[in-house]
Amino acid sequence: EPPSDLTFSNVTDSSFSVSWKKPTSPVTGFKTTVRLSALSPGSFYEVSVISTLDMDESDPVKGLAVTAPDPPTDLRAINITDSKALLLWRPALASVDQYIISTRASPPPVSERVVPRVTTAGDVHSHSHTHTCHAHGGRAVLFTGAGGGGEGPQDLKASQVTPRSAVLSWKAPTTVVSSTLRFPFPTDCSQELLNGIPDSGETEIFPNGNRGPSALVYCDMETEGGGWTVIQRRMDGTTNFFRRWKEYSAGFGNMSGEFWIGNELLHNLTQMMPMTMRVDLRSESESAYARYSSFSIDSARRHYAIKVSGYSGTAGDSMKYHNGRPFSTRDRDPYPFITRCAMSYRGGWWYKNCHEANLNGLYDTHTNHQGVIWTEWKGKDFSIPFTEMKIRPTSFTPPPQP
Repeated sequence: EPPSDLTFSNVTDSSFSVSWKKPTSPVTGFKTTVRLSALSPGSFYEVSVISTLDMDESDPVKGLAVTAPDPPTDLRAINITDSKALLLWRPALASVDQYIISTRASPPPVSERVVPRVTTAGDVHSHSHTHTCHAHGGRAVLFTGAGGGGEGPQDLKASQVTPRSAVLSWKAPTTVVSSTLRFPFPTDCSQELLNGIPDSGETEIFPNGNRGPSALVYCDMETEGGGWTVIQRRMDGTTNFFRRWKEYSAGFGNMSGEFWIGNELLHNLTQMMPMTMRVDLRSESESAYARYSSFSIDSARRHYAIKVSGYSGTAGDSMKYHNGRPFSTRDRDPYPFITRCAMSYRGGWWYKNCHEANLNGLYDTHTNHQGVIWTEWKGKDFSIPFTEMKIRPTSFTPPPQP
């Protein structure tokens, strides 16, 4: 006689319990089978149970179980001010309809991560409170903001919402709903643009897919149709670019200000697919650009040699001189010529002997060819006030504007 009343309980994203009613006639055991051995989030599984009596088996009783969707993970808060915080999380692997974000005030219990409140010079705060933010079904993250006593955030508002991030400010609803993404784990800013994110700004990308580490980058969604991953920016001289090899490898600076993305990440991005690079230059009311249809960084022996070709634009081709050269910094020059170029010209770059472009040179320095230089546009005695280097896939076609 087969068992009956097959039921499922304790359902999670990777497991469930199966129970049934024992038959009234004698049996010596039961056999259970599941169609798939590895349980995936949000998936259907057929389960069958058979009664056994010595060598005999009954007909199976079957049921269909559905595992729960997995929760979002890696919830964290960055760029925290007194009234705003940028939340980042890794989306669920299962196909989901929406995510819900809620916040509540709480004392600081044990948590996954605590981020201190950021204040600016001259601010005076008489009270503060700790927020706990839960991505629905996931773990909590704590962050501290100004407020009265232990009260929760008032008039909470969510803006710049994507399925992996949201900016929370203290003005309006506590619930955030997001839609399904074309690229849940975008490898660069071009995929983020195709996800329907039209605004320039900081975002999280996944160069090695959903199982690899993520990276925070700045996306230019406006220039030439958008979809550019910005790799360098000079704008006000607040960031020191005369740095060591390890710093250039890892990246440094402020993504919304002056920064270098990092040679290791730059190599990873340019090895995924053929890339185009664009350089934008500005000086007061003047502007120019250089576009290269082919751009890559070779990581052989970790020298990060540049390959660049296919110039077009208005700034002139100052990069062809550097094609094929390894990267060098003040403490490491893989193939020096007569001059230690990085030390002499105060930057980290693909120097030859020594440069026609020096975009990582000394800001606002117009002597000794040590400035932020693009020779074909302004010569070697003029330090350019604004530069921005950016890349996107060569095959990318910007979506039509609404």
